[in-house]
Amino acid sequence: MSYVIWRMHRNQIYFAGAVLAGLAVLLGITGAVMSHDYHAALAGCGATQSCSDLSSTLFQGDGFIIDLVGLTIVAPALLGLFWGTPLVAKELEDGTNVLAWTQAITRRVWMARNVTWALVAAAIWGGAMSLIVSWWRIPENALYGRFDAFDIQGVAPIAYSIFAVALGIALGTWCKRLLPALASTLVVLFTARIAIGIYLRPRFMAPVRGLFSLVNDNSGAPANAWLISKEVANPAGHVVDTNNLTFFPAACSDSHYKDPISCLSHLGYHRLVTYQPDSRFWTFQAIESAIFVVLAAVLVALAFRTVLRRDA
Repeated sequence: MSYVIWRMHRNQIYFAGAVLAGLAVLLGITGAVMSHDYHAALAGCGATQSCSDLSSTLFQGDGFIIDLVGLTIVAPALLGLFWGTPLVAKELEDGTNVLAWTQAITRRVWMARNVTWALVAAAIWGGAMSLIVSWWRIPENALYGRFDAFDIQGVAPIAYSIFAVALGIALGTWCKRLLPALASTLVVLFTARIAIGIYLRPRFMAPVRGLFSLVNDNSGAPANAWLISKEVANPAGHVVDTNNLTFFPAACSDSHYKDPISCLSHLGYHRLVTYQPDSRFWTFQAIESAIFVVLAAVLVALAFRTVLRRDA
């Protein structure tokens, strides 16, 4: 049966392998150049004590390749659409399930073999892509932090790929037709990714809050931290609405104060910063990956139940 599965899906595997190989070559070449530039710039700024400016000057001409790497965020969705969704939906739409599920191999075995191979292939492809991107982003991670590209590196892309394929399989068994299943997979996948990434991820662990000087241009948070919010707090520690100028002290409005920010700082106002430290990156990766893997397991179980209860 494994040979039959290979014969059925080998073109998809060849295409995915070719895309991955092309990406590896491109990122291998550009990543080596960027790594060299980064270490050269680091060595140069170390002598002049000006390394704080690297993030605003380095890699400014690499916008295309940076955008291309950012687009790998959609790769798990493509796996779900073109690997997961057709797996059962195409069989049901074409009526070939009547033949496939009435032979010596039972539908339980057919589902188990096909789903297992699809999920394993998705995990391998997602892991390989994440490994390439994570290596390529080493200089950028040092400059901007790992949370800046949370969705395309680490172990999360593996979980996203598994979830996308599982979602495609499940919706394919329920929709029974390929086009509705494709549309449903796309909508549900991006809804889940956005909901968890935007609303749930910042709350995986209680964020750190700190008061910092208003005078400095930076937020005051530790380097490479994930900045969640930045507000102004009055001397009592309460957040003030900077859009409503009624909070502004009259003393700082006098003409002899050339810098109102320095005046506010002198009166005891601070910048209140809420952030997630960079040290929590792998913990957040593990939590989010576990969520998507559990969701994938539930979807696979429901897909199995649907297929096994459906009349051939």
